Amino acid sequence: MASGQFFSQRFSYGLHALAFVATKPAGELTTLPELAEWMLTIWPSSSDTYLSNVVQRMARGKLLRSHRGIAGGYSLGRSADKITVRDVVELLEGIETSRCGLSLDDECPVMGRCSIQRKMATLEEGFLQALAGLTVAELAKDIRATLPKKKRA
Repeated sequence: MASGQFFSQRFSYGLHALAFVATKPAGELTTLPELAEWMLTIWPSSSDTYLSNVVQRMARGKLLRSHRGIAGGYSLGRSADKITVRDVVELLEGIETSRCGLSLDDECPVMGRCSIQRKMATLEEGFLQALAGLTVAELAKDIRATLPKKKRA
């Protein structure tokens, strides 16, 4: 596995979107076109449609708040220092440390008797605890959230 490929593209879109929204002053909304334009500055092949799907998912999951209307947009669902990377992983990746890696079914055939699963669950939980120690606020302070200046016609 290549470095940087541990998480999905959905997670990366979501984390970048949250960090960008977190750079805005309190009360200032971020529109989807503005967010998409910023994403293109850091990720030229990003997809507006995919970004829209991820943003909607984060709004349903209450990491973002949707504000309807002509002056609408998105704001954080709670303060940036209260949203952790673990919150984003759990929402967008669907982490479940008790899931059996041997079975595609909901039930593990050897649950409780598998020493490997217990050790992997312990490692996964430790990793998730580490992710809980990093907030969107910390990520936002390290990004450049300026958009290119519009050319006058």
